[in-house]
Amino acid sequence: TARAAGMSLVLCFFLIFGCVTLVCGDDSPLSQLRQHVFFGYDKNVIPQENGVHSEPLQVHLGLAPSWMDLDSNGVLTAIMWLRLTWSDYRLSWNPDNHENITVFRITPDELWKPDVSLYNKQDLAHGILAADPRSANTNVHIHSNGNILWILPVSHKVLCEGVTYSNWPWGTQTCNLSFGSWTHDATSYDLQFYGDLEKMDLRQFGGYNQFKILKQSGLREVKKYDCCPNPYVNLNFIFSIKRKYVVDPDLGRVDNPEETV
Repeated sequence: TARAAGMSLVLCFFLIFGCVTLVCGDDSPLSQLRQHVFFGYDKNVIPQENGVHSEPLQVHLGLAPSWMDLDSNGVLTAIMWLRLTWSDYRLSWNPDNHENITVFRITPDELWKPDVSLYNKQDLAHGILAADPRSANTNVHIHSNGNILWILPVSHKVLCEGVTYSNWPWGTQTCNLSFGSWTHDATSYDLQFYGDLEKMDLRQFGGYNQFKILKQSGLREVKKYDCCPNPYVNLNFIFSIKRKYVVDPDLGRVDNPEETV
């Protein structure tokens, strides 16, 4: 009948619309798990189990640079691995109920992420976030206890305020990378060093670099600004570098004439 046909059309509409809206999956264990943990999930809301009475969310950040260059304008270009960890109680599950699955991977645009920013960023055409949107597409690891690990490659340009020109290009230069939340103060989340390593991880910093990192340190700072009632947390990675060589178009490689490079 016409009524039955109409009801069938309505049912088909809701099935199709529901699948588009809720991202219906298949009946595989991993797909069922994803549907379970993301049902009703709002990626625009910070994970706070007890609302405004929650303790600050623990966010850990680590840096592993692989390449650096410094130009005569005092702009440092750095290619590095950024490591971020935090916990989202809404994305936890019991592995016993899901075929003993203890971890799965998803694209980063599907969940809430801390808005960690690079405060002294120079190239602002693509925003100030430390997770540069041009390369922040590596998968996120979600563990059954709600712990989240995100490791991604980034390339940034920052302004080095400690550049001197008395012995350019061979002199020792001081730079820093300063990270912190752009909108969440210390009552929302607390920024800490990844793995309690209060400096950069230099295991990926290869010998092909024209610069050598002479010394480095990390400083966690809690700062109060005139704009806001609550303080903000930032992690400041401070380091000194020295050029090992330059590449001349005619002469090729020219080593630093100073003995202590």
